[in-house]
Amino acid sequence: MESKNAKWSKMLAAGVVLGATLVTSAFAVTSPDFPMAGFATQNGGTTGGKGYSEVTVDNVSDLKSYAKAGNKIIYVKPGTYMGPVEVGSNVTIYGYQGAIIAQPASGSAMKLSGSKNVIIRNLKFKGAGAHDDDDEDCLQVNHESKNVWIDHVDIYDGHDGNLDITNASDYVTISWTKFSYTSASTGHQFSNLIGNSKTKTSDRGHLNVTFHHTWWADGVVERMPRVRFGKVHVANNLFDSKNASYCVRAAIEADIRIERNVFIGVQKALDLYTSDGAITAAQMIENYEENVKKPQAGTGTAFTPPYSMSLTDVSTQAKAYALRDSIKLYAGATLPDPGASGTVTPASSSSKVTEPAEVTSSSSVAKSSSSQGSVAGEASLTKHGSGSTTQTVAAGESIAEFYYTIAGATGATVTGLPDGVTGTLKGSDYYISGTVSATAAAGAYKFTVTTTGATMNASKSGTITVTSANGEAPASSSSAMSSSSKVKEPVETSSSSQGTVVDESSSSVESPNSSDSSESSMVLSTANFGQRIQVSVEGRLVSVHGVAHTAYLLDAQGKIVAKAVANAENLTLSVPRAGTYLLRVGHETRRVVVR
Repeated sequence: MESKNAKWSKMLAAGVVLGATLVTSAFAVTSPDFPMAGFATQNGGTTGGKGYSEVTVDNVSDLKSYAKAGNKIIYVKPGTYMGPVEVGSNVTIYGYQGAIIAQPASGSAMKLSGSKNVIIRNLKFKGAGAHDDDDEDCLQVNHESKNVWIDHVDIYDGHDGNLDITNASDYVTISWTKFSYTSASTGHQFSNLIGNSKTKTSDRGHLNVTFHHTWWADGVVERMPRVRFGKVHVANNLFDSKNASYCVRAAIEADIRIERNVFIGVQKALDLYTSDGAITAAQMIENYEENVKKPQAGTGTAFTPPYSMSLTDVSTQAKAYALRDSIKLYAGATLPDPGASGTVTPASSSSKVTEPAEVTSSSSVAKSSSSQGSVAGEASLTKHGSGSTTQTVAAGESIAEFYYTIAGATGATVTGLPDGVTGTLKGSDYYISGTVSATAAAGAYKFTVTTTGATMNASKSGTITVTSANGEAPASSSSAMSSSSKVKEPVETSSSSQGTVVDESSSSVESPNSSDSSESSMVLSTANFGQRIQVSVEGRLVSVHGVAHTAYLLDAQGKIVAKAVANAENLTLSVPRAGTYLLRVGHETRRVVVR
């Protein structure tokens, strides 16, 4: 009988083939098929370890040995593995939930040097902390590495940078990845460099790179990316770091196509750096910019990609916010474990609150301190930070950040925040931060942070009062409503197979205490959605009760596939096909999965 991992490796290979041969199609909605797209599909395509044997590792020695040797599919068990891990050629490295590659005090967490045909997916890379001194990047693609796909990874606190692509490396795609910096970093928070010197003319004709559905989150200050010499396609990404001085920088002979991205609350979306030489092109194409302090027009006409790729329209706030929400849910190490039939895990899932213990070089199985079940006992939330849990802020301005330290639980969720303000998990701390949308309705937004995974969960509440930009007094809390609910007509999609709908909580919704549903069950018991909204599912119909707002159903790429207007506080949406969807009602979002 075929093993589960053998079946899973075929699923991975199927995703590769789909990306290489069907790139004219939209990205798949059904997880775990987020197929390859972009430059990694060129030059013969990228297949990683397809066709080679597979191995599961649970210790540092085995990981380093198999990765360096190449010609392998490697599954990485939960745990923290101290780098540097050198990667050979013809290799796929795929992590279980909770697998972390850590950067030592000196050197990289993982390094590709002259590597060919590599796939890296579903891993977290923990940097040593960015400081103003010379060292290596957390993840390096270097010395003529070619055909590399880095997908669904979370890279933060890289010592010199998070991920750099240099020295004539080529045909690289970075997709569904999250870049950020935490309080462990004190300077040089410059995330991504494409081309590392103005004198490296040998890079000409190389450095063909695609970034798509990637999130540059809080803490990133510059280089998202900075480009010299390369042809770089920056498409359908999210830029909302409140620390950003600029996002994309074009330097000497850079040819950058900046297309249908979402820029929210940053100083500058594009920076044109001509001190080192002329820029080939930095073309801004149909991007969405909100509260960008220093708008910058592009220059020149960028290259036309040699591949086809379906991109989400971000021409309105509603469409841009839909893409934003999708990226925030799925970017990072959110794919299911190898061999699992489960679906993509939201990026702020409680399964990743506590980092696993470091894995030693022994052959013992790595034990994760992140429990998949309930934690016995009573949970607690302790507030920290300069920001108050009761504060007033004008629309378009940033709140004063604060956070809660989680104890006795596996995670936390938040409900009730105004648009633009989010809850983000960083280790065992849950941060509340962000810039209130410029179009957010004035009013008092009562939010609640609730722990998850404990037998006795804890909650903490507060109120963020939003005033209008012109100083008008706020309305009552009942009128405070996310501006993202003002959505245009949905994009039509075709229907396909039917399936059972299973409802799972997202990072922006309080997690209900629901039991598992069997595959044969066609009815899901009612789940809490905020304080008064309830959701029930029967067959392909999603019913929302106790709601006065329009509801929207979005696919995993943020495209609107259905909407319904509330009638007597009840509405019904039809799920068009199997896949993963976001149900948005007002400023609350819930993930819906159709199998």
